[in-house]
Amino acid sequence: MSQQNQNYYAVLGVAPTASTEQLRDAYREKVRIIHPDSAVAASPTASLQMAEVVRAWSTLSNPDLRRAYDEDFLESDPFPPAPIVRGHFPKGLIGGILAVGILGVLALDAMSSPIAPAKPDGLLQSGSCVVVDANKLAVEVGCEVVHYGVVRQLVGFDMTCPSDTESIRDRQGMGQACVVPSH
Repeated sequence: MSQQNQNYYAVLGVAPTASTEQLRDAYREKVRIIHPDSAVAASPTASLQMAEVVRAWSTLSNPDLRRAYDEDFLESDPFPPAPIVRGHFPKGLIGGILAVGILGVLALDAMSSPIAPAKPDGLLQSGSCVVVDANKLAVEVGCEVVHYGVVRQLVGFDMTCPSDTESIRDRQGMGQACVVPSH
């Protein structure tokens, strides 16, 4: 490679953005490895490699020479490093979508009618309001009417209800309703 086309950064093994300290450290490491008097370098081309490293260091360590080299090097480099472009976070778009979503939920809430309470279906479940009929069986009724209590849970005939509830037999014979009285 001719001297004019020589990539001094590649010779030292650093990036073109390397600081002076990084250049110095790379230079010292290269010299330690390829110095002709070194026991590590037993290569016949060690002298030539050493000359390239010294030339790269002397050019890149001088700020004026480095600036001139960089201008020439970057102009002659067919593949200059691509600039790093940071992405832009679309805050306005995210905020707009969020605002439209909130307005949509509020509009749907304003246009909808309230949910009517479920009518009793005769099947006891947790939360069912009950009255006790003449046979002492639990019968489901709407919670808007006067009722005896609210079912906390349903248990089998062989189980017992918690002590703070009253055990009333389910009218359909499915088990016992553990009722919290409404007194």
